[in-house]
Amino acid sequence: MALLAGVSFRKLGKLHYFPADGLGLEVGSRVVAETERGHECGEVKILREVDGAASDLESPHRIVRVATAQDLATLELRQRQAEDGLGLCQERADALGLPMKVVESEISLDAQQVTFYFVADTRVDFRQLVKEVASQMRMRVHLHQVGSRDHARSLGGYGPCGRPLCCTTFLRDFAPVSMKMAKDQSLFLNPSKFSGVCGKLMCCLRYEHEVYLEAKHRLPVTGTTVTTPDGERGQIIDVNIFREQVTVLIRNEEMTRSVVFKASEIKTARACGDCGSAGGGCGSGACGSEGGCGVPAKVEPKLVQLEQRFRQNWS
Repeated sequence: MALLAGVSFRKLGKLHYFPADGLGLEVGSRVVAETERGHECGEVKILREVDGAASDLESPHRIVRVATAQDLATLELRQRQAEDGLGLCQERADALGLPMKVVESEISLDAQQVTFYFVADTRVDFRQLVKEVASQMRMRVHLHQVGSRDHARSLGGYGPCGRPLCCTTFLRDFAPVSMKMAKDQSLFLNPSKFSGVCGKLMCCLRYEHEVYLEAKHRLPVTGTTVTTPDGERGQIIDVNIFREQVTVLIRNEEMTRSVVFKASEIKTARACGDCGSAGGGCGSGACGSEGGCGVPAKVEPKLVQLEQRFRQNWS
């Protein structure tokens, strides 16, 4: 078994795994590690034992040492330098007329490289900007374009739920969110109603998506013709997933009414010809007789095709 340490170098950055055998690390320990950008100071977020040897890890980098008081003091100095560098980079970008906004900056612990994160609507030719900033900061300069979600993470804020943004509290990776998820949850397809402060679909649409998918296969869908416990036929016009209830629209010669039933109480209609079904054969109790009346079903192809098309659109 090999011990791996998951280290984060940013507040909510991705975890980088390093061999941790013999280092005496604990969750929360500050360490200095080798990365692609040089030596950086990060925090151990997780310790995990895995099968195999430490040499099996693909990354060639390693943890250099547990951070000392001097390392932490140097880290604070680099953070102040990064803030000054951010202002310098934005100033030079404006002077060059580049349509970009620099939102965050980082300097490696050994002061060998500075990384700037910026947002822009289009691709930006920043070669001249790199030259000018590098000549003043005397470091390697790397610019990285990020999306609106990363920008919102760097700014922080509160969502429509009244809580701090998920991306600023616990989300480390942004998973894809699609309009199909909103459709599966029966939301009104108006993106402005479920878009976050970043302008993209809210990440929380993914949290309960699997619950809706499971319920979608277990509960009847809107538009299904069903038989109620009283033997009446009707059509489902609404499905309450959380209460597992359905609203059935019942029409007869006297009146039209909607009644709420538990999903377990209703059955998909298997009516015969006397019941006016689009097809499907006779079922017990559907037309008032215990075993079915035996009358052949009056199959109407257009209604069958319409029902099949409706089911395909919701599957």
